[in-house]
Amino acid sequence: MRDSDDASTSEIGVLDRSAAILTALQDQPMTAAEVCRRLGYSKSTTYRLLTDLRSHRFIVRDSTGLLRLGPFPGRRSIATTNSVLEHLRTLTNESVQLWIRAGEDRVCVRNVEADHELRVSRGVGTILPLTDGGSAALALCGPGNPVEFYATKQARMPDVASASVAFTVEATVFALCVSYPLTREPENVAGAYRALLTQAAGELPALLAGSEELAVLRDIARLALGAKK
Repeated sequence: MRDSDDASTSEIGVLDRSAAILTALQDQPMTAAEVCRRLGYSKSTTYRLLTDLRSHRFIVRDSTGLLRLGPFPGRRSIATTNSVLEHLRTLTNESVQLWIRAGEDRVCVRNVEADHELRVSRGVGTILPLTDGGSAALALCGPGNPVEFYATKQARMPDVASASVAFTVEATVFALCVSYPLTREPENVAGAYRALLTQAAGELPALLAGSEELAVLRDIARLALGAKK
């Protein structure tokens, strides 16, 4: 039978190792085997810790089998909208934007650019009318459900295409958009981007609902529109 000091030491070791796993996944999503190799833990220890962390939603496994940060209980989060957007950029290798609908306009509130020299860039605070015909505009004019997928090409600019889905958080409608040059357009746009966008848009409401970040994103849109007047 262990005494209380031994139990405390063991619990501290578990906390240290769990914290190391979360820190590693902050850098980049990984498979369980990659976590083992990076941290040098035994397979049995690593898989037990990963199972516990997943059961409490500290980490999640995405559709590609990679482990990454997820929501804490109570909707607190060690993930952020940027971490979700950055992961989507990694999967698509293209620029990703998050737009908010504001009346008859849309405002870019988050932007993560691709690493290509030739890429589509939209600065945070960019305001575009919903009548511009882009995929994000179409998504924002729809039912606000990530099941609905929109793709357009050369809607606003020549040689540029995009794909988007929308989601709603506390009456605010967002569009999650992947933008890319036509020269890199996949042969099957829906096959390449629909599932990735839908999954990411399905995760973002849990991160944003009731959070300070939701208020920040709304403020970005409000301030951008105020500066436009």
